[in-house]
Amino acid sequence: MKPQSWLRRNWLYAAGGVFVTIHLATWLMQRAMKSSARSEAALRQKTAEDKLD
Repeated sequence: MKPQSWLRRNWLYAAGGVFVTIHLATWLMQRAMKSSARSEAALRQKTAEDKLD
């Protein structure tokens, strides 16, 4: 009998790892974008307040 490859034996673990990795990466990117948008909005608000003074 021919020995099976690691991927054929553990495809479920590999698929689960890929699933978790993709979702973790997208979550981190979403947090980074949200933080960037908040800091940019705060900068714009500060600039607007400085112009009023």
